[in-house]
Amino acid sequence: MFYPKWQAEKAAAARQEQLASQKAEAASAKISASAPAALPALPAAVTPGKTAPAPAAAVVSRAYSIATKNTGYFFNSEGCLEEIVLQNHRTTGENKPIVVREMAGFEPLSVAIPGLGTKSVRVERKNEQELTVTSVFAGTVDLILEKTFTVSDRSNILACRIRLSSRTAVSVPRLIVWGGTLAPLKPLANDTLRDIHMIEYCLASTGKVVTVDPAAKAEKFQRGVTADPLEWIAVSNKYFLSFLSSSPVFDGGCELINPTIRETGSRESYKQAGIAGVYEGVTLQPDKPFEAMYQFYLGPKILAEMKGLPASSGDAIHLAYWSWLEPLCRPMLRLLNLLKELTGSYGLAIILLTVIVKLVLWPLIHKGNKSMRRMQRIQPQLKELKEKYKDNQQEFSRRMMELYRKENVSPFGGCLPMLLQLPVFIALYSTLDSSVELRHVSFLWAQDLSRPDLVGPTIFGIGLHPFIILSTLLMVLQQKIMPPMGGDPMQQKIMLYMPVIMLFFFYNFPSGLALYWTVNNVLSILQMKYSQYAAQKEEQELKNSAGKVKA
Repeated sequence: MFYPKWQAEKAAAARQEQLASQKAEAASAKISASAPAALPALPAAVTPGKTAPAPAAAVVSRAYSIATKNTGYFFNSEGCLEEIVLQNHRTTGENKPIVVREMAGFEPLSVAIPGLGTKSVRVERKNEQELTVTSVFAGTVDLILEKTFTVSDRSNILACRIRLSSRTAVSVPRLIVWGGTLAPLKPLANDTLRDIHMIEYCLASTGKVVTVDPAAKAEKFQRGVTADPLEWIAVSNKYFLSFLSSSPVFDGGCELINPTIRETGSRESYKQAGIAGVYEGVTLQPDKPFEAMYQFYLGPKILAEMKGLPASSGDAIHLAYWSWLEPLCRPMLRLLNLLKELTGSYGLAIILLTVIVKLVLWPLIHKGNKSMRRMQRIQPQLKELKEKYKDNQQEFSRRMMELYRKENVSPFGGCLPMLLQLPVFIALYSTLDSSVELRHVSFLWAQDLSRPDLVGPTIFGIGLHPFIILSTLLMVLQQKIMPPMGGDPMQQKIMLYMPVIMLFFFYNFPSGLALYWTVNNVLSILQMKYSQYAAQKEEQELKNSAGKVKA
């Protein structure tokens, strides 16, 4: 009854959005046709209280193009890299290739010299994989800038060589090379997921990566500007990365922008963060031009697709919620991809990865369970000691330690193995949550492992997510077969309501994470059953030993 109506409403909304976009493009075309060419200024959004129009409304001429097998680079008639199309990565819902439209004046590898405007531009497409843009900056002395863009079928990297020359000796105080801008995940790819939007740069002297939050207040954001030499600059969201490395390094640091963008016909806004590398005091001689080489990448945060970039580019991929977990997350991601290659399915790879992690941690878990059983066995003796020496705490502590040594029990033997395995589980969880490899990958009834596994229509915005429901039922079963807990009644109530709390907070989990959690609960139940079997066997052996001693 509800599903056809929901489909009709979604189709009507899509038509309205398309009409609004067409009207915006037509209006923008009239403005651009009458406006004189000029050196672009900073967006109005940099001024407090103002908002810039969405770059998606800009007219893209696509006068020139070069492409790799995965990425198309489109240049306008002025030789600016205006649009980048990621052929293998689609928008959610519309299922169209992701299109990155750059802000005018801040396109990747756009070069600015403060105080100088462009006198002329000549663009020449030499072949399908090479494009040359020659610009003349008009000043007291004309400066000639030649940019050569090249691509290869074997790489997703856009290489660029720039050559700035002059017929007379001249010093350029400041040369700015833009690394481009990148929107958050939702306006870029229509993904309504937990996002991480950031600007980053790598200090050439130490290799340290510095992060700047585009959503920070203006004063804090501008404190992210540095004058230290930089090896590379980048802007990223949860799944995609815009990256520019330079040789020689940017010796003058960087410039930052984060204009607020509002889509046509929408009340929602977002930050279109951007960064540029800076050279200070560039000296030109007639026989000695300034030359630099760049590697530009815009695409998913997948190391295999970033092949060819500097080794430190991997630091721009963040899998863990906390940086100290990165050494655990990266091997897990490599193992996940290896298992996918073996099984042909990321869903099966998640299941196998969860099983492997459980097996690796099995000695710790078994040791912890064994220590807990021993501790439980000596509880009556501890209770007697506590009652006997209730007025002498020092003697009670001494007797308790003697009992621990006699029974070969460690007071931390049960909790320490649990604490040691906790970072591994957190690392596995954050790896699955951050992996773009799971985006738009289906498994069983889940259409996208990076999104909740919705089955059927939604009613009042709530749909049926079988994985997390199954995981909750498994938690209930796990509590049913767990031995009764003594002690605090409040603790018992908390444990009783824990599955309900988990269901409430994690109902909209990405299905890849819910699949991991479901498999983990199945394995935990099996571990518990084995632990109970081991406890019974151990108890029987103790009884047999006691019987032999009496005999």
